[in-house]
Amino acid sequence: MRPPPAGFRPTDHSSPYMDLIGKLYESGEGETYRLGMWVEEHHTNRLGQCHGAVLAALADVHLIRVIALTRKPRITMVTVHLGLDYLAPAPLGSWLEGRGRIDRMGRTLCHSSGIIYADDKPVLRGAGVFQIVSVEPKR
Repeated sequence: MRPPPAGFRPTDHSSPYMDLIGKLYESGEGETYRLGMWVEEHHTNRLGQCHGAVLAALADVHLIRVIALTRKPRITMVTVHLGLDYLAPAPLGSWLEGRGRIDRMGRTLCHSSGIIYADDKPVLRGAGVFQIVSVEPKR
């Protein structure tokens, strides 16, 4: 397994579903938060490109984390709406990296948007609406 780019570390915020997809890495905090992974053979479609469902899952998780991991206390959210535009293919072996921002924070709904890049080329644009389902108690 290839190491991630400099500044990325293995994430400790995974889920059983994302563990099936593969190893995720993260970097930064707040609006500099990045989520990344390598496109491996089991991520590809018949054309040898990253399957759109893998890109969608990465975008969904990234857009939630841009909000959830930057809030104090940390919040837990579920996806209400996810809009995606596929821009270009992501080839086998490329480094996928999500970069995004918080667009709006409400009392119950949060909005974020961003782009998934493959080797620094935009491959997917996404925007999501997420519902807050819990807030960790202050410690």
